[in-house]
Amino acid sequence: MKLNNQEKDIVRRKFCAYCIKVLRGEALNYFDELKRKQKREINFSDFFQKDLETLGYYDNYEIAENFIVLGNQVSIYDEGISQALKKLPSKKRDIILMLFFLDMTEKEIAACLQLVQSTVHYHKSDSLKLLRKILG
Repeated sequence: MKLNNQEKDIVRRKFCAYCIKVLRGEALNYFDELKRKQKREINFSDFFQKDLETLGYYDNYEIAENFIVLGNQVSIYDEGISQALKKLPSKKRDIILMLFFLDMTEKEIAACLQLVQSTVHYHKSDSLKLLRKILG
């Protein structure tokens, strides 16, 4: 069955009207769902600090190994890593701790230790190789 242009236009308009009704209904369902969630849920930004602290618990073991680097205390809770770090020479250990625990760049470490940046890079690479051997 062939439709003329006027009939095609009528079908197109009816289909568009149907699509608009469906989309409007979906939007209303979505907004209803959001309202239901707002009644059940609370935003973290609405909590007081004391309430946030009750949501979780952190184990604090006293078996952490503490290293002092540039006047900062770095606590290592993993026994294997702390033992491996103890086996490194002090300069290499300090460079590793500054890089990975104090988030310093090689350039910043070189300035603090009064070394050339390439020397810091060499010590870092060598230290990581040694740590791989020790932990491996």
